[in-house]
Amino acid sequence: MADARIQASADRVKTALRQYGDQITRYALPMALTRTAQDAKLAVQWALPETFDRPTPYTIKSTFVRPATKADPVAWVGFKDDAGKGTPAARYLLPNVEGGPRRDKRMERQLRAAGLLPAGMFAVPGEEARLDAYGNMRRSEVVRILSQTRAFGEQGYTANRSDSARSRKKRRRNGYFAALPGNAGGLPPGIYQRDGADARPVVIFVRAPSYRPRFRFHDIVERAVRANIGRRLEEAVRTVNARFAARR
Repeated sequence: MADARIQASADRVKTALRQYGDQITRYALPMALTRTAQDAKLAVQWALPETFDRPTPYTIKSTFVRPATKADPVAWVGFKDDAGKGTPAARYLLPNVEGGPRRDKRMERQLRAAGLLPAGMFAVPGEEARLDAYGNMRRSEVVRILSQTRAFGEQGYTANRSDSARSRKKRRRNGYFAALPGNAGGLPPGIYQRDGADARPVVIFVRAPSYRPRFRFHDIVERAVRANIGRRLEEAVRTVNARFAARR
């Protein structure tokens, strides 16, 4: 999994109990672990652009921290696995952490459901794809592709394209179409845009890529924990002591 537990070692807890007492430690330890997890989260965010080419703000902000509590003195740092209508960061980052095949992106799931993307193949931008500043296909073009190839399903199809005579004529001239393996035109499998008599490759279907682990998520978190847990525990003890002193 693309997340990591952050907890104090038994030796560190015993030392804290001897130094600060049970009451102080029970309040300070969750605070220290949570702040250390936040340090680890920041370290992961800093490391993402060093490994990946132009990661989007969404990817960088996809890290999360689950705070420690007195009842459960364990903090967690990881990648979010819920993105609403988009693709969760954990889905596409996990293969880079653990290795193995890449999971389907949302567009690929829709193309596959429509029978346009063969089993065992994935979609990558073609030479004529319109890319954004982060090297990804522009969402507006993805929407047009899915609409014109009916990969949205009937509801999305009718909601995102017009069937007027003018629109049909425009699609015949420069619309998108899918070329499946073994097509009559001999085109590499993919999605193409008509340009008069020519076909411009916008999406190419390739065999399933397999990733080797290259984002050392767990190593990054471990280094951040080793570098910060000591000072975070001292800070938390001072904070808790101040709070107890204010109540006296």
